[in-house]
Amino acid sequence: MARPEKLRKVIAEILLESELPRTLVAKDAELGRATLEAWLSGLRNPSAESAAQLASGLEQRAERLQQLAIRLRKVLAEDG
Repeated sequence: MARPEKLRKVIAEILLESELPRTLVAKDAELGRATLEAWLSGLRNPSAESAAQLASGLEQRAERLQQLAIRLRKVLAEDG
């Protein structure tokens, strides 16, 4: 398992790079925003299970965005 400080650092990088609001990321992962903030500030360490929840939430968001893009491309192809 990753060291807590390494896991916190990677989570911070991912949240920054995603450019998604933390509230949305937390909701997608079924975590509280306060939980994310506590990880980032070093007050709490993320568990492997919670980090996996975060990964799943990000994957679900990506899949939904992909579905929406496909839908838009279909409309463009119909009218093209």
